[in-house]
Amino acid sequence: MKTKQRTLTVLLAMVLVLGGLLWLITRSNAAEEAASSAAAEGSIVLSSFAAGDAEQIRYTYQNETITLNCDSGSWTLAGDPGYHLDASACNTMVTALASLNAKRQLASQPGEDYGLADPAVTVTVTAAGETNTFAFGSQKPVTGDLYVQKTGDDAIYTVSGNKAACFEQTKADLFGVFNPAGFTASALESVSIATDAGTLSLTAVSETAETDSNSADTSSESAAAFTAYQTVWRLTEDPAAELDEAKLQSILSALGGYVSAQVTNADPAAYGFDASLATVRAASADGSVTLHYAENADGCWMMVDGDSSVYAVDLDTVQALLITAAELKTE
Repeated sequence: MKTKQRTLTVLLAMVLVLGGLLWLITRSNAAEEAASSAAAEGSIVLSSFAAGDAEQIRYTYQNETITLNCDSGSWTLAGDPGYHLDASACNTMVTALASLNAKRQLASQPGEDYGLADPAVTVTVTAAGETNTFAFGSQKPVTGDLYVQKTGDDAIYTVSGNKAACFEQTKADLFGVFNPAGFTASALESVSIATDAGTLSLTAVSETAETDSNSADTSSESAAAFTAYQTVWRLTEDPAAELDEAKLQSILSALGGYVSAQVTNADPAAYGFDASLATVRAASADGSVTLHYAENADGCWMMVDGDSSVYAVDLDTVQALLITAAELKTE
C-alpha cells in the first residue's frame, strides 16, 4: 500500500515539474516572439499617441497635398467635406503614425540625401495638440527599409518599408465605395424608368407561391392555414405578362449597386446630364428617390436628386436600365 502511495507521489511530482517546464518554455517563446516583433518594428520612438487623439493628417504624395480632419472619430477631407472617404484607409494612416518606431539612427553623411531632398511622401500629423512632420525618402535595396527624417531632428532614421505605403494614395484612391441611393434591391417596392424609348414601370406584388402537389397533406383547411407567399415583380401596365428574370434582376442589381468614384459640386452638363440616358424613380418603405444616369467621354455617371455630386457607375449598370417593356417580357 505504502509502495503505491510513494509511486503516486513521485508521479504527481513529475507532472508538476513537467507542467512547470512547459509553462517556462511557453513564456520564453512568447517573450522571444515579442522581442522579435519589436526588433522588426524598431525601438526608437519617433511618434507615439493614442489613436483616438488624432486630429489631423496632412500628406503630400505625387505632388498632391491631402488634408484629413478628424472629429470624434469621423474623417472629412479638408476643403471638400462632402467627399465620401474610406474610413478604414484613414484609420490605417493613424495606426502607422501612432506607433512610428525607427530601427536605426544614422548621422547624415555629406553628399548623401537618402532620397530626402525630394521625399516620396511627406506626412504631418497632429494628435493631442502636438504636431510632427516626417519625410520618407528612398528605400534601402537589401532590407527594404525606408529612410525617414523628422522635422527639427537632424538625424536620419530607418523604418519598416510598409510605414509609408498607406500614404501612397491620391484623392481618388481615398474614395470609399457606397450606395448613394441608400437602398438595397430587396427593399424596393416600385421602379419607374424613363428613357427616350418610353417609360417602364414595375411594381413588387405579393402572390401565392406554388406548392408541391404531391404533399401528403392537401386538405383545403391545411392549405389555407399554411399558404405561402412570395414577392413577384410585375409590369404596372401589364401585370399578367411573364418577365425575363435575368433582365429583371439586372435592373434591381443596378439600382442597388455601389458607385466607384465621386465628383463633388460638379457641373451636371459636363457629365452629360443635360441629355440624360435614363431617369429612375425608385420607391421603398422608407420613401422614394430619383436617380439620373448619363455619359460623357470619360464614362457613365449617376446623380441623385438633392445631391450635387456626380458618381461614377459602370457601363453594365446603365445598359441594364436601358430596356423597354417589350424587351423585358419573355418570348
